[in-house]
Amino acid sequence: MTTATLVLVVAPERDFRRSLEFALEAEGFAVETHARTSDAFVSTRAQEADCTVIDDAAIEDWRAAEEQFRRFGRPVILLVGRIRPVPDLPFTTILTKPFLGTPLIETVRELAAHGA
Repeated sequence: MTTATLVLVVAPERDFRRSLEFALEAEGFAVETHARTSDAFVSTRAQEADCTVIDDAAIEDWRAAEEQFRRFGRPVILLVGRIRPVPDLPFTTILTKPFLGTPLIETVRELAAHGA
């Protein structure tokens, strides 16, 4: 029996978080959701995660984000608005909002398959 790819989803807005969860689960991914990055990276399943999808609004401190991402050490898909400047963050792939579900699903599959 194979284990489903585990994706952490981090988004402060409940409806957006649930829509991401639904889209990923519909494609067969296991999902754990959080409202804040600080909670996600210390969750009991964080080290099992194949990747994390993070809404830019969930990052509480952009200055600390680089160190958080580096300590996490797994691929991160960062969902950003068009006007937000994004610092260079380790292990990070950027997807610009708004987007349809397909680019997100394809990116999760690619990152989980390659492990980076």
